[in-house]
Amino acid sequence: MKTKKTTTDGWGCVPELIEVSENLDSLRKTLYEIDNCVRESSLEGIVTHLQETLQKALKELEYIDTQVEYETVYED
Repeated sequence: MKTKKTTTDGWGCVPELIEVSENLDSLRKTLYEIDNCVRESSLEGIVTHLQETLQKALKELEYIDTQVEYETVYED
């Protein structure tokens, strides 16, 4: 396992992970519609949006090297 030093204290040092988070966050409105019995979109639209968003997220996850351990370095 390799170690990368970063001044970032969170996961901002892994841009792909941020992209995944943003993709999944874009599902918020669709999930609200599903969970709260609000029928604004078509079923086809909902399914397509879920599929496309999840596929994008999965694709981004493939680019993440999970054999890296990030170490935060604090500047004085």
